[in-house]
Amino acid sequence: MKLLGLEISKKVLIGIIVGVVAVGGVTTGVILMNNNKDNQKQEEKQKDTILLKEDLKFEINSEVNLLSMVSEENKVKVLSEDEKIDTSTLGEKEITIKYEMEEKEETKTFKITIIDTQAPTIEYKKELSTTEGTKIDLLKDVKVNDNSKEEIKATIDGDYNFDKEGTYNLKYVAIDSSNNKIEEEFTLKVNKKPTCNQKSGSWSTSKPSSLCDYTTKTLVWRWQYYEDMDGNSKWVWTIDVNFHGIVGSALPSDIDSRYEEYKYLSTQPKETYNDGQEHVKNIKVYIIK
Repeated sequence: MKLLGLEISKKVLIGIIVGVVAVGGVTTGVILMNNNKDNQKQEEKQKDTILLKEDLKFEINSEVNLLSMVSEENKVKVLSEDEKIDTSTLGEKEITIKYEMEEKEETKTFKITIIDTQAPTIEYKKELSTTEGTKIDLLKDVKVNDNSKEEIKATIDGDYNFDKEGTYNLKYVAIDSSNNKIEEEFTLKVNKKPTCNQKSGSWSTSKPSSLCDYTTKTLVWRWQYYEDMDGNSKWVWTIDVNFHGIVGSALPSDIDSRYEEYKYLSTQPKETYNDGQEHVKNIKVYIIK
């Protein structure tokens, strides 16, 4: 038989194969022995000290207990009580735990890290509305909460105009001291301002709609016998006025139609009547601007 160009007998070939297998077995045996030694060392180490979990990072103000840090692979007896750990401050914090080894009390001091990776949360309304010319506080009912328990105020991202009708897509933004940021979208609707449907200069004894700009005035009303343009006479309530320098009385309907020509009077000499009836009274009126 030829192998790599050489004549090799069957006996020699079999010898080579057996040798290779033998060497491989020795190598495998050596690897297994080394693994066994490592396992033994690890087990001895576990018996000699307390084992802790690998991840010792905790969120600020989170609930953490001392014994929750001990690894499940721990072999020694823990002597410390399961106390609550203070996680209210960011950064590293030293922790000491007691355990028993060879019937002696031992202590281990280690460090944990308090971190803040959580963004704040925002309580808000998804939609706000107003009318043209009426400003509202967009932050009035907005609340920001954060696991750091610090006071955080939201800001508004986006452009809007209370004096211009339209729908504005805006954002509430909140950032904590660890630079964790949250953005929440909301809508501001500025509706067209309705117009007053009452004529300028008109007036009434009842308060007009809030859509109307008005002024108020107290007028003197007088009960008297009045003759109209057609010569008809009757008892009516009139208003004391000054009409181009002439002081007199006018019907309310005349005052309404010739608002610019009349000047209302708030004081007039009192008249004496002997019939026991009310003849003069002051009435507050609302005049549309």
